[in-house]
Order: sequence, then C-alpha cells, then structure tokens
Amino acid sequence: MSQDRAPMTEARVRRCTPDDAAALAAHVPGARHYAAGAFDRQRRGEVDFLVAFHAGLAAGSAELTFDDPPELKNLSVAPASRGQGLGSALIRYAEGLVENRDPEARPGQRSLTLGVGLENPGAARLYERIGYVRTGHVATTTYTYIDDDGVEHTVTEQDEDLIKRW
Repeated sequence: MSQDRAPMTEARVRRCTPDDAAALAAHVPGARHYAAGAFDRQRRGEVDFLVAFHAGLAAGSAELTFDDPPELKNLSVAPASRGQGLGSALIRYAEGLVENRDPEARPGQRSLTLGVGLENPGAARLYERIGYVRTGHVATTTYTYIDDDGVEHTVTEQDEDLIKRW
C-alpha cells in the first residue's frame, strides 16, 4: 500500500435521498448541478440514483436505468476517495437492484451494461475484473453540463459498452 493512501474502509451505498443529493453537491467536485438533476430523474421514476459513502461522507454516485437491459450511467467517485472500493460497491449495489427487479430470472437472463471512456483504461480494467465483458460497441456522445461555478461546457466523449450477464 502506498504511504499517501489511507487504508481501505467499507463503502456504504444506498438510493439517494434529498439530504444525500445535497451532500454530494457540497462534497464532490463538479456534482452541484449534476446531483440535483439526477435526483430529479429518480423522483420522476427514470432511474435509481445511487450514492456511495466513504468515511461518512457522500463520495460517489451512479444512475441505474430501467432500460432493457439496465444501464449503469454516470458512475463517479470523488478523486480523494478513489481506490477505496466505492466504484465496485456502486456496481454491486446496482447488480443487487437488477436481481431484485426479476427475482425469478434463470442464470444468464440478468444483465447490466455500462460504458467506459476510451481515455479511462483503469476503469475498464476494474469492470473487466468484476466480470464485465467488452462488446466492441463504441459510441460518441456530445452533451452539455454546468460546472460548480455555473459555467456551461460542451463535451464530446467516446465510450465503449461493457456487459455482465448472470
């Protein structure tokens, strides 16, 4: 273990509450406007908005869609909390929600997809380590977001889809 990294602690994950959305906005760089929008999507029944806690603070999040197959989107962990198992914990929690949606599914009938930026090989390795398989499908997405200072940015990303079946 590197001397500049704290020992790994157990991550907690749950569906986001109004207080959690406020905590994400306050503690996670870049999350101020995102957290409010994701929480609104959850209130409208479009996604399950998940939040992960590290050392008692909201430090990561993701959105689980109700698509067929479900997709885990916008997975993010605060830089100071990376390497502490929060990304894996968010994925495991999402997989549990997928299982609960169809408890009678036979082996191989459940699946979850996620996308990983081509510029993020570390995340791709994590996903592959926990059973996700590259599909070869690469999508280019352009979107606009507002940063914590209220400045609007337009970004284009290329992501490869990965899928896990169980």
